Amino acid sequence: MNPSTLIHPNLLKYVIDDKNWKDLTDIQKEAIPVILNGNDCIIEAPTSGGKTEAVLFPTLTTASNNKAEGVRILYIAPLKALLNDIELRAKVYAPLCGLRSFKWHGDVSQTEKLKQIILPPQLLLTTPESLEAILLRKPDWTKLFSNLQSVIIDETHSFALGDRGSHLLSILERIEYDIKLKPQRIALTATIGNPDELLSWLAGNKRIPGVKISVQSKFDKEKDYKICHFDDELDELESGINNARDLTEYLYKLLALKKTIVFGNSRSNTEQIAKFVNEKNKLINSKNPIQVRTHHSSVSKYYRELAEDMIKIKSETGINAIISTSTLELGIDIGELDQVIQMGGLSSSSSFLQRVGRTGRRDGKPQFFRALTQNKEDLILMCACINLGLKRISEAINFSKKAYHILVHQIICLSLQKNGISVDEAWQIFSGAYCFKNISKDKFLQLIEFMIKNDLIRDTDGIVVGEVVERQFLFANWKRLFAVFDGGPMYNVVNGKEHVGMLDCAFARSQKIPFLFVLGGIEWEAIKINHETQQVLVHKTKIGTAPKWNVFGSFDVPYETAQEVGRILTGKSSIDFLDKNAASGIEYLRNHYYNLKWEENTWIIEMEGLNKICLWTFGGEKLNRTIANFIDTDQNIKSTYDYKCIVIKKEEGTNNTDHKEQNEFSNTILNLLNQIYQLIHDEIANKIKTNIVSVNYSKFSKFIPEDLSKESIIDSNMDVGLLKKIFSEINIKIFRNEKN
Repeated sequence: MNPSTLIHPNLLKYVIDDKNWKDLTDIQKEAIPVILNGNDCIIEAPTSGGKTEAVLFPTLTTASNNKAEGVRILYIAPLKALLNDIELRAKVYAPLCGLRSFKWHGDVSQTEKLKQIILPPQLLLTTPESLEAILLRKPDWTKLFSNLQSVIIDETHSFALGDRGSHLLSILERIEYDIKLKPQRIALTATIGNPDELLSWLAGNKRIPGVKISVQSKFDKEKDYKICHFDDELDELESGINNARDLTEYLYKLLALKKTIVFGNSRSNTEQIAKFVNEKNKLINSKNPIQVRTHHSSVSKYYRELAEDMIKIKSETGINAIISTSTLELGIDIGELDQVIQMGGLSSSSSFLQRVGRTGRRDGKPQFFRALTQNKEDLILMCACINLGLKRISEAINFSKKAYHILVHQIICLSLQKNGISVDEAWQIFSGAYCFKNISKDKFLQLIEFMIKNDLIRDTDGIVVGEVVERQFLFANWKRLFAVFDGGPMYNVVNGKEHVGMLDCAFARSQKIPFLFVLGGIEWEAIKINHETQQVLVHKTKIGTAPKWNVFGSFDVPYETAQEVGRILTGKSSIDFLDKNAASGIEYLRNHYYNLKWEENTWIIEMEGLNKICLWTFGGEKLNRTIANFIDTDQNIKSTYDYKCIVIKKEEGTNNTDHKEQNEFSNTILNLLNQIYQLIHDEIANKIKTNIVSVNYSKFSKFIPEDLSKESIIDSNMDVGLLKKIFSEINIKIFRNEKN
């Protein structure tokens, strides 16, 4: 049967008559019958494949056939901006099926939300944090969700990478427990390396995993990819090649008369780029100045949405480019783009595919991508990501299974939601979430006892919150409790009554009034700071300096990218997407690694004198971190690591090349590596964790017993599972560096 005949006739009429669709997309044809049958599923497709309609059309069709009250479809997305974008389509599609939709997040007024509680929409668009607020602040929320049929999770890979995914899974278990239903779960995701585990993550521990729906494009888009390298070091080695001073000039030329997203690697970087473009416009007094805006988490909602609107305008009132962090990597619709430019490198092939998928949507137009790199590390990582992207290979996600800090948060929230709950009932609810898969009931009870001892909760005919929770989380309308993590400390930037954005506390406190800075791609002058209310009063000016924000955490280089780096550095094959300078950079790096003799499924123990060994794995940071922490259990050895290798040093001795002592040292390392193979999973974790220093990785981490906290750190920051998986296939070779 043709899938188009299965959806609501008004939807079909709209897309054919009003939108001039010739047919449904391939992913829509595959997904619609599966979703209409009520199956759990993940829908894996690149940007612009029609995933949103692939889930909304069948779920709205099903909801229209049943007039039960309350929310029928719960649509969850990671960003408010993404929900705003989905809402534009939901407002069209839902009424065609005789249904209503509503967007519920922090920017929506309480008056509007109250109306929706009284007369609920059938399609509710929200974030995990707003969903948590509904469960905690709306006593009759079970009536709202009493007939819930489908839960749609957009950009699931983004959730699954971090704590917000674990938070979301916990909330879904709480909802299902109280409404006594198991709504269909549907995940929309970019390509990932381990989709089967994503299905298990979505299902949790009490459901049967659903099905994966994925299609290959029939038409391979023309690709215009190039890495342009600007390196002062190489400039000294060869004449006639670009140097770092040319990068900004090259970028300025690329932006002329084009619609562009420029991706920077930090908020400061995006503002610095905007500052350069603005200064260049003034310097050359251009009749057609290049208009840019920035887009990142510290730019206010108003200015972010203004940038999204202005990039779509083709007239002079529009802008040429948005300079963004990863906030525009996700599925926000910003119209047809001519090009995507990456400043610096990437570590994720999935991110590369997401970003480059923004271009080439028009017929006859290629996917146009330029990476502008300034150091060899960015160059080799970018090269690896493009290579993997061309082969449609994405990295696997390391899913959390011991998220104790999330469990603390959820125990607190559940006890508030229910005004007290028994320990057994709490375990029954949370044991269904995948993020707690490797937490035993004994460990759960240990956590409960610790929380009681420290007055987070009290056990009085059921768990209720204690004084510590009341003091630290139950103020300012409980806002600090709704999210599982705190952002960095920020100062609000205000122009009159207009909220411009936020500045990092460290930056704001270090400045003397007046000072100039760039935010949102616009120059501002700070005229007053109120440190008590953390507010900066500003007005617009002509010249400003890009502020700096502290970076709270960063992404590891994954195994797949590291392996590709190893193949490039030790290989000889030509790479077509490099300019002359980038090709020279790769050749330089290959010459540096020429004698290493690394290959896939091989680890190289490189001897460098008596006291130093480099263990070359090209295994990525999580894997190498795991090995390094295991090796460090030998008290006479200290190690450091990056994504390529682990550097291991003996504490004592002199540096010479006595081969007997070198062999003793290498045998020590081989014995430690053999122990990894001999020990079972839990024993490895127990060995590693004795050498881990506990850190405040969450605002709830201080409320966890030290041994459980260390388990959680290992779970999220290391990859024992990958180590076990690949170790039996690894061939370990010893290489003596004769230069030493």
